Amino acid sequence: LKRSVLEPGKRPSPQRRQWHGDARASPRRLLAAEAAAGGMGGYWCGLCTDRASQRELISFKDSGGEVRLLMIALNYEYVPGAELTCHRDAIVMYRIADRAHVTDITLNTDRQGIGSMNFPTKSVVLRHIELVGRRCNPGDWFVWFWAGHGVNVPDRTGCEESGFDQAFVTPDSKGRLTEPAVLLDDDFARALDRYVPQGVRILCICDCCHSGSICDIDTFRYRHDIYQISASQDNQEAEDIGGGVLTKALKRSLRRLSAKYGRKEFSIREVFDLCKKNAGRMTKEQELSFQWSGTDPNLVAWPMAFPLMEYAREPTRRRGGGGGL
Repeated sequence: LKRSVLEPGKRPSPQRRQWHGDARASPRRLLAAEAAAGGMGGYWCGLCTDRASQRELISFKDSGGEVRLLMIALNYEYVPGAELTCHRDAIVMYRIADRAHVTDITLNTDRQGIGSMNFPTKSVVLRHIELVGRRCNPGDWFVWFWAGHGVNVPDRTGCEESGFDQAFVTPDSKGRLTEPAVLLDDDFARALDRYVPQGVRILCICDCCHSGSICDIDTFRYRHDIYQISASQDNQEAEDIGGGVLTKALKRSLRRLSAKYGRKEFSIREVFDLCKKNAGRMTKEQELSFQWSGTDPNLVAWPMAFPLMEYAREPTRRRGGGGGL
């Protein structure tokens, strides 16, 4: 299975289900570090060797801030050939957040089917971004988790060097996967910048195809510190192996870091580096990507750290924002 969506009329093989809508695969985008208001920007497409280990980690757990988590997970069972197992990823991410004692968790899935009140169309997802963003206060983290299809679509604005935008594949109200229905990276970036208050940091975890720059950090001038960990490069597909490779790698990485650090915090950079290694053990078909703008991620604490003993605790039962599991 691949986390991209079927070329029209093309029958998927049992193990490789791909869909590109009306878009063609784009060449790999050449990213460059750019200056952004209030900080620096950068990217990693693999492991980097430079470290800021001699500088003090900026703690989050004692800051008084909260994590506000928005999870979107789509299985697309209403579209033959496009089915995924992303609800499993949402369960994994929920347990990660719960172990970190995150209490503000909004979950939106397509489990309740076409026509349900919170069926995750583009407008519904944007509404959830607004609602969660407006609950944030300076010092908080807004965390976005997407598990579903990603796609390249032709850039209509001329802003993309590659000629393509990236997009989260949201269905229309009738469950169809069409280019007008998707959530473009441009619209996603504008929504984050509009609805998330300044002084709130943003973490985006994107387990989908064509997601190397899907948060537009390379072209959009965010007013926030923002960090994106994604499952693939813009020209790559991400595998579904009974759950996403990135989500599985994140689960394994956090368990190892929890054992290593105990009650101490660790950096976002360390999480990505270990995810990269773990994903590489699972597949050679995709390359994890890391983009950021703002404070050096070597110095920024991962906002959902927890000690190993949390694995012994039963998960808390909470209701999500719509279309729960």
